[in-house]
Amino acid sequence: SRLVSGLLIVALAPAVASADVVVNGSFEEYGGSGNSNIGMGIAPWVIGSPGIDIVIPELGEGHYYLPADGEVSLSLNWFNPASISQALVTEPGQSYEVSFWMAAEIFGGPQWRTMDVTWNGALLGSPQFEYTGQGPENMGWTRFTFLAEGTGSDTLAFLSTTPANFGPALDNVSVTAVPVPGTLALMSAGLVALRRRRSVAT
Repeated sequence: SRLVSGLLIVALAPAVASADVVVNGSFEEYGGSGNSNIGMGIAPWVIGSPGIDIVIPELGEGHYYLPADGEVSLSLNWFNPASISQALVTEPGQSYEVSFWMAAEIFGGPQWRTMDVTWNGALLGSPQFEYTGQGPENMGWTRFTFLAEGTGSDTLAFLSTTPANFGPALDNVSVTAVPVPGTLALMSAGLVALRRRRSVAT
């Protein structure tokens, strides 16, 4: 029975660490084709004025670049800086890892692309990405992560701070629960017990 308990703890660990509370984090579910303005496009994300640019390479429109994940990504600028946000259901007091991939829209714009990432309006961070001539098939997508604490109902937002026609590119957003120290201790104890059982068995 102890062996079974150890196995159960190990089996549950990935589920605790990978429970994504974001819906449509890679923007694969979209409405329309191409550019998206307020109230259109990537539910349940809410698009802020003046709108964002949904980039879909398979449409073959010439205005494209490869996403970090799946078939779709987006630019947070549509002639001017814009934003997207999503209301999330979380566990109060639970720590979450906010993860996303960032690059630069390649058709113009300044050298540095910047955005703010907020959690319930509070700033988590202001990531930057340097445009150095990347191409549509080599975007240099870079992963950024921040930590946030759940309250039960939280809003995650990405706001471009790049004052240009072309801004930061965004893809593959996720918010996953981070195991609390007690859970990690139980996982470690389970692994030790499992190793001991295996040693006895051999």
